[in-house]
Amino acid sequence: MRLIIAMVMMATFSLAASQLNGQQYGYALADQQYYSAEDVGQQPKMAKSYREAYQDAQAGDKPLLVLVTATWCPPCQIMKQTTIPELMRKESFKDFHYATVDLDEEKELGKQLIGSRGLPQLIMFEQENGKWVRRYLRGIQTVETVEAFVAQASMFRTADAQFSNNLIDK
Repeated sequence: MRLIIAMVMMATFSLAASQLNGQQYGYALADQQYYSAEDVGQQPKMAKSYREAYQDAQAGDKPLLVLVTATWCPPCQIMKQTTIPELMRKESFKDFHYATVDLDEEKELGKQLIGSRGLPQLIMFEQENGKWVRRYLRGIQTVETVEAFVAQASMFRTADAQFSNNLIDK
């Protein structure tokens, strides 16, 4: 546990130091690669607002994938600057309606989505047997872990899906 805390602190200090020097670099703990702000800026703009992604998911063609973060959360910022850009580059979210929710900007919605679990949190809403099921990952995640998580989504989607879960209705 101490090793994990130390790694998070080192990555956070590294990010803070590079930003103070006028550079914006993210550090990926899993593959130990640096991504420049230019690399991150060149990513396809796949994230939607929660409301847009929710409405699109109601069509039933794809599950809903939501990343809940906060600006004050160092693990959230590390994940947003490292793991997510790599997943975008690999088009890992192409089979999902992907949205981000900042807990600072959308406090009520964010709290409803994460419950009492910590940040960052990647939540997948997927229809299973006519009902919406929630699965989630909490904490900093590697690209490989997130890819395995999204691979759990069903291969078949129904076009006439109906949302019956109030937790997703916002």
